[in-house]
Amino acid sequence: MPANLLSGNYQKKCIKGSKFLSSLDQDWNSLVSSVGPCKLNLSIELEPYQALIKSVIFQQLRPASATAIFNRFKQNFDNNFPTEEKILASPESKLKESGLSFNKRKTIIEIARHVQKGELENRQDFLMMNDSQIIEKLTKIKGIGEWTAQMLMIFNLGKLDVFPAGDFALRKNYSLFKSIASPLTMRELSKISEEWKPFRSIAAWYLWRYRNILN
Repeated sequence: MPANLLSGNYQKKCIKGSKFLSSLDQDWNSLVSSVGPCKLNLSIELEPYQALIKSVIFQQLRPASATAIFNRFKQNFDNNFPTEEKILASPESKLKESGLSFNKRKTIIEIARHVQKGELENRQDFLMMNDSQIIEKLTKIKGIGEWTAQMLMIFNLGKLDVFPAGDFALRKNYSLFKSIASPLTMRELSKISEEWKPFRSIAAWYLWRYRNILN
């Protein structure tokens, strides 16, 4: 893992981002105060391809359900995250036993094939690419969309200025946060998020937690 993401520098940037957002207006100040300091934890123990597979597993599922499937996925490979070789050498039924849908199984196998062929960069190479290049690269893999690529960028590569405007929970939560009658469109929220640069990942982190403070 690159030293800059393991050092205090990353956490300092998160703190700076929290302060920046809280200075925008009273709503943001209240949200940051209620949630507390940003703790945007990175899955640094996973290689990018593994983080990509984990994101696929979690797509469109409630966290508890996704976690259960993810744990079964690892259990089927001796409680370890399988290498691309083990995924490709195993029958697809092994993935099905984990509770993975047909489309997710196919996508995971496709990711493993890209790794095996050397067509998927390692972390160091990804960090040398800009956001658009990463998204373009990953979305060439069948079954990988922009949202999944953005999850990798935020939670594995540690990029602090990524905003997944297509995330329905973010659009819904922002509407609640700002007392807007209905969820904004992807384009509308993307435009608004420009105000949160260069800490849009941190803004997303807070907005994901907005409904928690209402309960």
